[in-house]
Amino acid sequence: MTHAVRYEDMLQSEADWDSQWAALFDHYQKDLRHAYYINAVRRPDETRVLELAAGSFRDVVALQGMGVDCSGMDYSPESIQRAKAAFPALADKFHEMNAFSLAFDDGAFDLTYHNGFWGLFPPEQVRALAAEQARVSRRRMIATVHNAHNRPFAEYFARVSQTDPLYRIKFYEVDEIEAVMREFCRAVRVVPVGKAKKSHEDVLIQEGRGDARRLGKYFHRCGHALLDCSERLLCIGEL
Repeated sequence: MTHAVRYEDMLQSEADWDSQWAALFDHYQKDLRHAYYINAVRRPDETRVLELAAGSFRDVVALQGMGVDCSGMDYSPESIQRAKAAFPALADKFHEMNAFSLAFDDGAFDLTYHNGFWGLFPPEQVRALAAEQARVSRRRMIATVHNAHNRPFAEYFARVSQTDPLYRIKFYEVDEIEAVMREFCRAVRVVPVGKAKKSHEDVLIQEGRGDARRLGKYFHRCGHALLDCSERLLCIGEL
């Protein structure tokens, strides 16, 4: 009988983590929505940007294509190698590092972000990750997490996670993620993102090619109105 491996245990082994990218790297390149979200909330004076736990580096590459000076880091040597092979012109933007101890100076980046990363760790480690992210961020830091208010989405992950450890992700409620961020940020704003396919949000991305101004206005107008049907919470902290 095969027993499911706990995701937190799998993360302890670099070799196990690397093995995931052979199957996932190309697949993850297909969904660029999060890069559009970041560009929509990015301010003009936030010119130097970092993605933590970049994995496939799809958002780094997409933001570079939008004219943003974006770098990315990941713990996995395999993901770094695949990113450099797939995007050789951006090889110097991909860094192999540990997110608990980043090899960057204090305030090295105007804006830092990650997508789904904190859902892999227990609370005490999330706080350590948040502290290190805050250290290298000069203006703002963003944490995008899975949305616990979307009950059907959370229940789907719970079912699938019984046999697939990749789905063992912690989902956050707004108050919970705000509490984590407020330990390090003077102000916090949460934006629900990732609605159902063919939503107005996706139409704005497709028709406007991710026009940052239009998408940003849409986020401001909707607020938390679509909280129960959004996939994730994009939590923005002012430092």
